[in-house]
Amino acid sequence: MPSPYRLLIILTLFLMTFVGINMVDKVNEVPIKKSLTSFPEQIGEWRRVSQRDLSEDVISVLGVNDYINYNYQLADDVVVNVYVSYFTAVGVTGGYHSPRNCLPGGGWQIASVTSLPLDVMDQEGGRNFVIQSMMVQNGAESQRTLYWYQNRGRIIASEYWEKFYLVWDAIFKQRRDGSFVRIMYPWHAGDSDGVDKKVEEFAAYLIAILEEHIPGENID
Repeated sequence: MPSPYRLLIILTLFLMTFVGINMVDKVNEVPIKKSLTSFPEQIGEWRRVSQRDLSEDVISVLGVNDYINYNYQLADDVVVNVYVSYFTAVGVTGGYHSPRNCLPGGGWQIASVTSLPLDVMDQEGGRNFVIQSMMVQNGAESQRTLYWYQNRGRIIASEYWEKFYLVWDAIFKQRRDGSFVRIMYPWHAGDSDGVDKKVEEFAAYLIAILEEHIPGENID
């Protein structure tokens, strides 16, 4: 059960979302800067090996405006699934589906959710972000999922803070565009320490690459 303090925060954010959305007379749909389908085939030492296309029915339900669902492979046969979805106006054209809700519906049980700090090196130098790391289990199988929201110049780990900034930017910027990023891969106890580090480095690459594709804090 959530603590009374956490429950109060959740209720406050939902109330702000409801009031904020109804206060906003106009929300501008913001087109993507560069289609996600132009994502590089090679990211660091990782190479794209396949893709999974969503059905038209799923795309319609999600209301996603652009997406990729690619598999990238490292030389030592480690394969990760990368799903990125972009929405021109979250809550208008479509909305996110958090792994906290989707994966349990597919038979997976959440074992743990922790915050994960990342260091991103790019032309701007070193930057620090926090994303979510979730362990899920289905019988004897285990998977690790890294995910975050990359919206209007922010990297957001928490679903609750994502809702807060969604309302904030809708009021003050008339914007609700944003993207959801998820990385999944099989996890095996005892031999994943090195793999985890490589996948975390891959996640840092993604943050920097996505900034070339999705609108940032300001629209050019």
